[in-house]
Amino acid sequence: MVIKSFEKWRIGEVERTFGIRFHKKLSLMDKWLDFEKDITIEEKNRIEPLRLLLEEMAIFWGEEDIKVFFIIPIISIVNFYIFDKYRTFMEATFQAEVKDIENNIYNLCGRVEMVVATGKQDPEIPFFFLNEYKAQAKGGFLDPQGQLLIAMLAAQTKNKDINFPIYGMYNIGQNFFFVLLEQKNYTISKQFDATDKQDLEKIVSMLQFVKNHIENIVNSSK
Repeated sequence: MVIKSFEKWRIGEVERTFGIRFHKKLSLMDKWLDFEKDITIEEKNRIEPLRLLLEEMAIFWGEEDIKVFFIIPIISIVNFYIFDKYRTFMEATFQAEVKDIENNIYNLCGRVEMVVATGKQDPEIPFFFLNEYKAQAKGGFLDPQGQLLIAMLAAQTKNKDINFPIYGMYNIGQNFFFVLLEQKNYTISKQFDATDKQDLEKIVSMLQFVKNHIENIVNSSK
C-alpha cells in the first residue's frame, strides 16, 4: 500500500494514476453554471460589504485573512447546516483507500480547508470541498487543482458510490474556480473574480446549488 497525503499530488499525476479524465464541458457543470439563485435584498446587503472589503484588501491579505474575513462570511450566508444531518467542517482531516488503474492501493489522506459533509464531530459522507491558496504573486503555491481533485476522489471512494458527483471550489486570492468530479470525469469552471459584483453573486448562486443538492439527499435519507 502506498501512503500519500493530499498536498503531494499534482493534477497530471492524479489523472495518470487513477484514470481520471479532464473535460472542457460536462452537462452537470453546465447545469451548475446555469443555476441562478434569487439573491434577496438582505443577502445583497450582507454580500456587498464583503465584496468591497475584498476589493480593498485582496492584495494585502494572507491565507488566514481571506478565509476569516471573506470566505467564512460568504459560506455563512449560504448556511450549509441542518441539525443532525450535515454541516460545514473547517480544517478537516480524513482518509480513504483508493485503487489505481493497476489495482495498487493508495491510502489517500490529509487536511482540507473546508468540507461539507454528514456527521456531528467528524465528516462522514462528504459532498463539497473548498481549498484556499495564497495569491500567486506572493511566492507561488502547490498545485491547487491536484490537491482538491485528489481529496474529491478520496471522498468519492469513501462514499462508496462512483455515480455520486462530488463538488469543489478553490481560490487563488480573489479568483474562485468550481470543480466537478463525476465518476472518472472532471471539469473546472472559468475563473470568477469575487471583487466583481456579478461574479460574487454567481459564486453565491453556485454555492446555493450545492446546498440544494445536499439537502435533497439528506432529506430523502432515512
